[in-house]
Amino acid sequence: MTERAAISPADYLSSVLGAPAPAAAIAIADVLAARYPKATIFLYGSGISVSAAEDPTEVLFDYYVIAPDYRDAIGNPLERFAARVLPPNVYYIEIESPSGVLRAKYALLSVDAFERLVSGATFHSYFWARFAQPCRIVLGPVEMHDRMIAAVRSSIETFLRRSQGLADDPQDWREVWLKGMNASYRAELRAEKGDRAAKLIDYYGEWPGRVAAFALDPKAQKSSGVAFAWRARAVYGAFLSVARLLKASATFQGGIDYIAWKIRRHAGVDLGIKPWERRHPFIAAPLVAVRYYRMRAEKNASNSGST
Repeated sequence: MTERAAISPADYLSSVLGAPAPAAAIAIADVLAARYPKATIFLYGSGISVSAAEDPTEVLFDYYVIAPDYRDAIGNPLERFAARVLPPNVYYIEIESPSGVLRAKYALLSVDAFERLVSGATFHSYFWARFAQPCRIVLGPVEMHDRMIAAVRSSIETFLRRSQGLADDPQDWREVWLKGMNASYRAELRAEKGDRAAKLIDYYGEWPGRVAAFALDPKAQKSSGVAFAWRARAVYGAFLSVARLLKASATFQGGIDYIAWKIRRHAGVDLGIKPWERRHPFIAAPLVAVRYYRMRAEKNASNSGST
């Protein structure tokens, strides 16, 4: 038996999830851990691979904070209710660092909600498709480590086994990943480029094949029922996306600063968010939108005049 084959699924997952995170990501995780004691802090997305040569102030880091329970993590009763009814609650933070301002978006779940949402007990793919992909446990209590690893394994098994029936060859791990990821994009109304899933599978290195080795169902067959279930997820996902957007307008703390940063970065327009707009983002949103279009028009006119 080779050394690679001898590694158990739990040990492999633990080694990948426990790999070092970028220094900037750790700095943000420290702030989140202080805000949510005894929580496990997951880092996912492009922030995992930020190199020392890159400017971390140009990166939006993405986290999941898995707190022991909602009651201690969320003081506002309405926000707590929203987290239970339509998870997750999403927040935006900025912290000062020697490199400059670091920015992050994080989703908050309780341990119980997390374990349920990444399991086969949950129909929609929003959570288990995410956690089937590589992530990092940046910080977390030792006593929760095994539960977190088990939850990630559950998400992988749920995602791959619910995707196998889409593939012409349900034992071809690459085809299963490709079909499953594209189906999950449609289920979330995500407008990804056609080759996005294939590029990510290549970028993930050995992860897709290694986890497929223990997660694929050897008896799976291509199934019209599986395809129908994914079409149903797309319909259901449309309602979820609208509901989450409406919810975020009221509960996404710091969201208006996040949007302003994205606009400044991509359009070169500084909206200059006012204190009262931060306090009342739902009321301020139309005014900020008008200001953005006016400033963008002025910038475009200025650029046209200088050519």
